[in-house]
Formats: sequence, C-alpha cells, structure tokens
Amino acid sequence: MKRECFGLLILILPGVLPCGNAAANGGSSEKIVRVVTVSQAQLQREANDLLDPTMAILNHSASFQPDIACLPEMFTNRPAETVPGPVTERLASWAREHSSYVIFGLRTKENGRTYNSAILIDRKGQIVGQYNKIHPTEGEIKDGTTPGDDVGPPVFKTDFGTIGIQICFDVNWRDEWHRLKQQGAQLVFWPSAYPAARQLPALALSNEFFIVSATWSGSASIYDITGEVLATSGKYREWAGAALPLGKRLFEVDRNAAKAAEIERKYGPRVQVTWYHDSDWFTLASLDPHLTVEDLIAEYGLTPLREYLTESTNLIDRARAEAQGKASLAK
Repeated sequence: MKRECFGLLILILPGVLPCGNAAANGGSSEKIVRVVTVSQAQLQREANDLLDPTMAILNHSASFQPDIACLPEMFTNRPAETVPGPVTERLASWAREHSSYVIFGLRTKENGRTYNSAILIDRKGQIVGQYNKIHPTEGEIKDGTTPGDDVGPPVFKTDFGTIGIQICFDVNWRDEWHRLKQQGAQLVFWPSAYPAARQLPALALSNEFFIVSATWSGSASIYDITGEVLATSGKYREWAGAALPLGKRLFEVDRNAAKAAEIERKYGPRVQVTWYHDSDWFTLASLDPHLTVEDLIAEYGLTPLREYLTESTNLIDRARAEAQGKASLAK
C-alpha cells in the first residue's frame, strides 16, 4: 500500500556460490541478468488468499529462465507470519527448483511486532535478506505495523551484481534511492501496491540504475537506466521479463561521439550503442560476456556522463573563483 518508505535490509546469510545464467559468466565478465516481475492486477484481492494464484503466475514466468524474480508488496494478502514460515518455505522451494533468486513482499511478525517486509531468497532456497519498511503509512500504524529501524537502505551483493530494495510509497523519498546508488546498486526492486509510472522512470534516469516494479494493480514494469520501459505486464500476460546488461553506462556526446562510432564499427554485434539524438546522449552496453563496458571505457578513453558532469562542475567552480579573485584585485 502507499506509504512513506525507507528500509532496512537485514543480511542473514552470506552470498552463495555462482550458478545459473548470470553467474556462469564468472569473475569480472559482463553480466546479462534475466529478470521477471509479477502483477496481481487480474486477481481478486479483497478477502482472498493470493498465494496459490500468484505462484501460478510465477510458475508461468519460469519459462523465461530468470536469475531473479520479484513479487508485489504483501502479496499473499494473509495475516503476518514468522520468517521462516509457510510462505518463505513455498518460495524457497520455487527458488531451488528454478535456480533463481526471488524477492517478495510479506507481512511479518517478530518479537510481538508486525512489519511490512520484503524477503530475499537465493538460488539455493536460503533466506539471505529482509527489508523492513521504516516509514509505514498512518493507516498501517493504526493497524499495528511497526516501523523498521531507521538506518537507511543498504544494498545486497548477489552472484550477478549489487541490488537494492525499496517498497511502494518510498518512491517519493529520492535521497534513499540516491543512497542506494552511492553504495553501488545496479538494480533496484520495488514491491508495491501501485505502478508509480511517472516516478520510477525519473529515479532510474537520475540514478542510472535499472528498476523493477511488482504491483497489486496496474502494470509491473522493468525500467532501463535511461528510464525507458523495457518490459511490462498487461492483460495478455501477468508477468514481464527482460535481460539486463548490468554494465550499461550513459554518456554525453561531448568527447565521446566519435569514439562510440568507432566502437560500433570495431565490435559490431558484441556491443549495443543506443543514441538519444535529441538529448546529446548515448548508452553503451556489452552483449559479450568476455567484453565489459569498463574495458571499452579504458580502451577508448570514454568519459561517462556522471564523471563528465563532475569534471565540468569542478572546472566551472575554478573559473568562477578565478574571476571573483580578479574582480577583487581590480577594486
């Protein structure tokens, strides 16, 4: 449900050994991560237990062979339960069967308290993370939900990359998303009640990471680092899937345009260069597990957009200070 949300991701177990689709690349290779997400928009939520019908959708999505799947906020519509418990056991079995991570929203209870949580299970069916929403809504607090500890949202390192988790109304607190970026998040999962179809593209672009939403109503979507929708659920299919090149970077054309064109000529189908002509931007992704974007940045001396803007800010500040100094001497 809608709320102001910050979060705590409690790490329970260390990361697992590499296996499955993305992990098979190994080492410092480029990771192409297969992600699926689920919408409950076609299910009858009121007073119904939604575990079985949602698992049916998740089972259909397994044909995509995901590395990680995401279910909506408090997706079962059940009373709070302990972790581990019946729902976590059900999802753990699914994760083991399909060698996939899975994230799902769950109403949890611990030491007499109730939380709105997101649970992370690894490919082997082990619970490796729990994110308790820090700022429940007024309605949730009246219903007995306890806010999580206010320590900010950490990230979690999987065998394919670094992820973050936020929940629903947390979409409106941009500083927390930026903190995830500062900690290295490449991909952020957002179990929710609603799609936030305007906010999420802005957050994806401003932080240059992929975002995956999973919703009660409307579409569940997967967003590119530019904010573009890569995949979305709808009336013909209740889940969405996409293969995400986690090493993808965004660049300004200044300094870089000719170099990007040369990369296209040299590497052809091994890379993907997408030009945003009206924005003076392009993105660069590697489609070859043995060629990373960082390799290409080093080979061609490319300057990613964030670094370019930092350098430009420093140059502007120095020029301004120099001009102010000259003006002071002239007085």
